[in-house]
Amino acid sequence: MYCDVRGDHMTRNIVLITYDSLRADHCGFMGYDRETTPALDAMASDGLVFENAIASGVPTIASMTAVMTGEHSLASPEIGFNTEQREQVTSRRTIAEVLSNAGYSTGALSPNPPASSYFGFDSGFDWFEDFLAEDTGVVERAWNRVFRNSIEGGGLSTYLRLFKNVVTKDEILRPWSDFYDQIMAWRERVEEPYFLWVLLLEPHHPWMPPSETQRWSSRSDKYRAFQQYYEMFTNGWEPDFDDETHDRLVNLYDDSIRYGDQFLDRLQSDLAADDPVFVVHADHGEEFGEHGRYGHQPYLTEELIHVPLVVGNLGRDERVSDPVGLRQLAPTIADLADASQSFRAPSMLDDSGRPWVTSKVFAEGHRRAAVRTRSGKYLKDGDREALYDLGADPGEQDNRVEESPEGRDAFSDALTRHVQMETETRAIRAAVEEVSDT
Repeated sequence: MYCDVRGDHMTRNIVLITYDSLRADHCGFMGYDRETTPALDAMASDGLVFENAIASGVPTIASMTAVMTGEHSLASPEIGFNTEQREQVTSRRTIAEVLSNAGYSTGALSPNPPASSYFGFDSGFDWFEDFLAEDTGVVERAWNRVFRNSIEGGGLSTYLRLFKNVVTKDEILRPWSDFYDQIMAWRERVEEPYFLWVLLLEPHHPWMPPSETQRWSSRSDKYRAFQQYYEMFTNGWEPDFDDETHDRLVNLYDDSIRYGDQFLDRLQSDLAADDPVFVVHADHGEEFGEHGRYGHQPYLTEELIHVPLVVGNLGRDERVSDPVGLRQLAPTIADLADASQSFRAPSMLDDSGRPWVTSKVFAEGHRRAAVRTRSGKYLKDGDREALYDLGADPGEQDNRVEESPEGRDAFSDALTRHVQMETETRAIRAAVEEVSDT
């Protein structure tokens, strides 16, 4: 256990665990009827639970940019899924940089390319493992070109990349047991206090839980799922699956979640002597046909933006129903470390939170944005507006925007103020950078 008291605070080791594609309503502590998350449930039973944690964007690259920098990603039409996206991370101060400056050893492992060094997520980390091949030979350079073309342009490169992943179990098919020893080796060689971030891909499609851990799915389901994954991919993530196929995929998803939960159980045990604070969340969720889609395309439905979030071993046994946004994770972690920081978003540990949070992404030529309260939600998708009472309509089927003009106007005004504030902040930052350069 690390004990360095600074003023009235004790410096704590901090572990951030990101589950890719884990939706809140498939976690036991959030009311799911299957035992998918026993380790996380146990942490939640005497930890700090945020019942309305909202992803700040979808998919991974948008959400994790907000997590690491405390600012929304893809906030304007000028941002693309390539060099400009990397600059959104590298041009901002990340939580890893904040903690490194505060004297923390910083380490991370992320097998997901959209949260890799390619997009600047290694900023501030002393050790960052993302399994991207080094340009040390002809083969490595060729695969790196395939990877870059796949990320930025799709086409044939996307199919080549998927084929390679299936054969070599890379990227989204890399199980946590494949790299667990690397995490522990890093821990053995660094000094405390430390900040460790691990991204786990078990809940991410295509779902391939180890056969010995399957509880609701069968071994044959895994191989049949590749066909379904191909249908999702080639049909714009809007496949026409029957109920049997849907249920088979959900079973695989739940088994994959349960296997990923075993990582948390093992890591808690192995790091017990260090007494770290654990921050466990998902970057976004997953759709299973609720709105005609599967996967996690850049939409803002509840299945995608409502995510689990638990802070364990903090000495706080509490469930918070006020909404929080994942972009508040960076200032929250800085708060846990008692580190000086300048994130605009408030810490989740501050009781003076506001009653609504925003989530947004730029896609298909326009901005999609959501304003979320405890039980209400306003969506603006281009010219389309929607207003939902999530208490009565959790599936977002009854658009009440015409029935509640006053509610629509209140939500719309809140979103307008938020956009104006972000625009002003960008203008100020640009002016400061221009002055700094002269």
